[in-house]
Amino acid sequence: MINIIFSCLASSVIMLSYGLIFNQAFFKEDIKRINYYEIGIFGFIFSGFLSLIINFFIPLNKVVGSIFLWVSVIYFITHLIKSQKKIELFYIIFFLSFISFSILVMSNTNRPDAGLYHLPYVSILNENKIIIGLTNIHYRFGHTSIMQYISALYNNYTFKTEFINSPLASIFSFYLLFILSEFKKNLDKKEVTLILISFLIIIFSLYSFNRYSNYGNDVPSHIYFFILVIFFLNIPDLKQVNSHTFYKITLISIFLFTLKPFMVIVLLIPLFLFILNKEKFKIIKNKRIILCFILISIWILKNILISGCLIFPVKNICIKSLNYYNENVVNLASNEGEAWAKGFPDQVGDNKLTYKEYNANFNWLETWKKNHFKKIQEKLLPLLIFILIFITPYILIKSHNNYQNNIKKIDYNLILITIFSFVCSAYWFFYFPVYRFGMSFLATFIIAIFLLIFFQFRNLDKINSTIFWVLIIIFFIGSMGKNYTRIFKDYDKYYDGHPWPRIYTLKNNEKNIQKTFESIYDKNNKFLYNYSNGEECMYSKSPCTHMLQKKIYKTKILGFDIFFLNNN
Repeated sequence: MINIIFSCLASSVIMLSYGLIFNQAFFKEDIKRINYYEIGIFGFIFSGFLSLIINFFIPLNKVVGSIFLWVSVIYFITHLIKSQKKIELFYIIFFLSFISFSILVMSNTNRPDAGLYHLPYVSILNENKIIIGLTNIHYRFGHTSIMQYISALYNNYTFKTEFINSPLASIFSFYLLFILSEFKKNLDKKEVTLILISFLIIIFSLYSFNRYSNYGNDVPSHIYFFILVIFFLNIPDLKQVNSHTFYKITLISIFLFTLKPFMVIVLLIPLFLFILNKEKFKIIKNKRIILCFILISIWILKNILISGCLIFPVKNICIKSLNYYNENVVNLASNEGEAWAKGFPDQVGDNKLTYKEYNANFNWLETWKKNHFKKIQEKLLPLLIFILIFITPYILIKSHNNYQNNIKKIDYNLILITIFSFVCSAYWFFYFPVYRFGMSFLATFIIAIFLLIFFQFRNLDKINSTIFWVLIIIFFIGSMGKNYTRIFKDYDKYYDGHPWPRIYTLKNNEKNIQKTFESIYDKNNKFLYNYSNGEECMYSKSPCTHMLQKKIYKTKILGFDIFFLNNN
């Protein structure tokens, strides 16, 4: 228990420190005016790209992880000594750690994806520098997120290996306290639209993101999508967005793309802001634009090296001339991923369609409506009910005009977010209409459209902040209470690694210790990979796959392992 408490504290310190380092190097904002929660949000971005760059040259092993940890601790102590906000920093670290601890203890890892490719990929990063043609071992390695790179950096000599679970918990902590601080700021400024939209996002987040086992790579992407929405709505004039805000939005958009490939659509936002901006030359001339291009280029280069595709598994942008590129792998990943998102396993009857047939001509729609669509309705219904219950009294109360000008000033931004979230939702529906992929798109659209309708009825003249805070506190207590109920209920169920989430098995009745799987060698007795015989590899010796690849072979060029798949 003590280990996990200190781990949560350390994780908060790490992201604050690297956020401060990034701020000092990239934005140079006044340290007295910074929002520490926002700083932590950019700490994840900096840490993710730092680990990605390092992995091109060396594995993210315990030595690298230990340096990463202790640099952050030393920097934080130095900052704390100089800071005039020592008490505030202690409170910040306490609340961040409390939230992380609450959702982390006695939780499960994301099932089954954590066992299939999240944890196996972290293990690969810890033991190897970038492996070229990695998707030939297991095509799911092409779907990995920059979150796996951040997790890999948490492997060090100070904490247990389970410390790699911490970033996922910390990302929610920073996000929740960031959006609460934004809500408070908007209350002070009486920014009505921002008050309402941040409040409703908080409520949605508290009941949607309170289970660590649901996180995987999806929840971080939705968290940063909501952050992007808040940043966009805070822009006073879209035609004159200041450079700090523009580059923050650009970095968040790039980071979203690296979290989940389908988030590539959010790159339209910085492009839109650039087109609108009256001072385009200043943006192009600024050296920070070069960094943005470098970061996205490095991620695309990583994709090309491990799969042959700029974005895996989009086959139209793959480089087929690369000798490790395997078209069969790309086609399988593309067709299977889309089919499963559209409910392929839910087909009934004897004449089941193939992946390609199922995806074509809306053949999936009827099956999807009977299964996935019902789950989506079930998940979104609480948000719809809450909005109706909360908004209706304000519509019925007599309207005044005290806030009229304030609302009109930012309605344009709200309209654009409504349109953009609708486009994102349509994009989601046509290609991967499973709830866990589209929750932030759908929630943002529902919230934005309701607010637009609401402002057609009236202009809000008075905000009763007490009601808002009471509701937030109730939902927060409910969210944390749910986790502590689980902790107290299951705490006596001891297992190896207790009370951390298991990283070596998904089975409660199996020992949570690192497994040894069958080693596969080529005809020259050269080690290729570990084969788990159909079960999840989890965090084990790398590279590991549950799929037996009989025609795979390996070579080494300039110190890099390259895997090929011979289809002859």
